[in-house]
Amino acid sequence: MRQLHQKQLFVIAGLLLMALTFQNFDFADGWRLNFGVIRENTRQAHAKELLGKYYDGSFAQKVEHNPALSLAIYNEVYRQLPDKFKNRAVEVAKTIMKESAVYDIDPVFVLAVIKTESSFNPLARGRFGEIGLMQVKPDTAEWIAHKYGISWRGKKTLESPVSNVRIGVAYFNWLREKFDGSANRYISAYNMGARKVSMLYHLEQKPKEYSLRVMKNYNQTYARLAVATSASLLADNM
Repeated sequence: MRQLHQKQLFVIAGLLLMALTFQNFDFADGWRLNFGVIRENTRQAHAKELLGKYYDGSFAQKVEHNPALSLAIYNEVYRQLPDKFKNRAVEVAKTIMKESAVYDIDPVFVLAVIKTESSFNPLARGRFGEIGLMQVKPDTAEWIAHKYGISWRGKKTLESPVSNVRIGVAYFNWLREKFDGSANRYISAYNMGARKVSMLYHLEQKPKEYSLRVMKNYNQTYARLAVATSASLLADNM
C-alpha cells in the first residue's frame, strides 16, 4: 500500500508539473523545449567532474537519459524567476541549455550558479558592480563578449537575462579551461577572480566557501529535478 501511495503521489506531481508548464507557453514551443539542446553525454561528464566519487547514486545520475529533464529545467526557471520576468522563462531556459551545450557544461550547474549569485533576479546588483542573473562585472563581461564573439552594447547588455546567461556561461568556460577542469578552482575563481585563486593555491590555501554554496544549490536543484522527471516518467507509464 505504501508503494502504491508513493507512486500515486509521483504521478500527481508529474501531472501538476506538466499542467503548470503548458499553461505558460505555447504547446509547440514546449514540445521543442522538451526535446531541446541538452547534450546528455557532456551533462554527465561535467556532473562527474563536479561530484567526483559522489556521482554514483547521486540525483544527477538518477536523471540519466531522462527525456523530461529539459521540461523540468524550464519549470525550475519559471518557478524561480520573479513574476515580472516569468514571461521570459522559455527564453531563459533555452539559453541556459543551448549555451551549456556549446561549452559542454551541465545546465543544472548553471541553474545552481544563478541561484547562488542572484536567486534568479535579473535586476540584482552586487556590491562591486556585478549585474543580473549571473552577477557579472561589466569589465569582465566586455572582455568575455569580445573574446567569444558575443554582442556587446555596454553594461546594459547584462540587464538582458539572455545576454547575461550567454556571457556568464562563456566566462565559466574560460575559467574551466584555465584551471584544467579543477572544479573547486574554477568555481571559486568565478567569485574571487582567477589571479586570487591561483595565489591562494600557490600558498597551499584552498578556498571553499563559495564553491560549497554553489554545490549545495546544485545538489538541491538536482533533487527537485529528479522528483519531477521521475513523476513524468511514471505518468507516461500508467
